[in-house]
Amino acid sequence: MKRIPFLVSSLFLITLFSISSCNVEPIDKDILGNIINSTSVAGTYRMTSFNTGISTDLNNDGVASTNQMLETTCFNGSIIVINPDGTFSASSKGVDISSSSTLQCFSDIDLTGTWTLNATVLKLTYLDEGVIVDDLFSVSTNKLIYSVQQGQIVGTTSTNVPIYINTSYNIIYTR
Repeated sequence: MKRIPFLVSSLFLITLFSISSCNVEPIDKDILGNIINSTSVAGTYRMTSFNTGISTDLNNDGVASTNQMLETTCFNGSIIVINPDGTFSASSKGVDISSSSTLQCFSDIDLTGTWTLNATVLKLTYLDEGVIVDDLFSVSTNKLIYSVQQGQIVGTTSTNVPIYINTSYNIIYTR
């Protein structure tokens, strides 16, 4: 007789654990506690900051800035579109040094590829001149942040001559 209540209790506990464990999915959150998932990351992001470790004065107004977007309009129109189906497209614009040693704006060819999300890291994968490239972005609420520890940016000398400078930088895209 004692065996029946034990079997019923055991069966109840097994059923309870089985049901409760089936619907548990990990929830990834950014540093502010906002939930990040494949649905929440989809959208159109526009470049809103290009922050560098060194101040530059690209527009020669006497005021140097670490946000290159305050120095030139060359970056305007840079966007990333994250589609819910796992694909993306991107339009990249920037500033370079011309053959006559002046600043010039450029537009790269539009990119398309696929994306994956692992916790709060968005990976964009695309083909660039036959080479597979993976760009990693930190995701935070409505922002994508691309960070480079040591890269090359365009700057100017004290006499306003364009030069390449090695520094760290972060590019922020906002939805």
